[in-house]
Amino acid sequence: MTETMTNSGPTVGYAPVNGLTMYYEIYGEGPPLLLLHGAFLNIATDCGTLIPELAKTRQVVGVEQ
Repeated sequence: MTETMTNSGPTVGYAPVNGLTMYYEIYGEGPPLLLLHGAFLNIATDCGTLIPELAKTRQVVGVEQ
């Protein structure tokens, strides 16, 4: 698993999952909340406006399918 974090952005990385490499982003701290985007979208286009509010009280984990 590789991971990076910027001062203004999320922790991002790639995790091995059943022979695939899955991209993820982690925002905030607290109880985890997993976000799954809809078909033909990605984390930013499907959940981008929700993440800042949710990350105030939770650790938000977004994964790219």
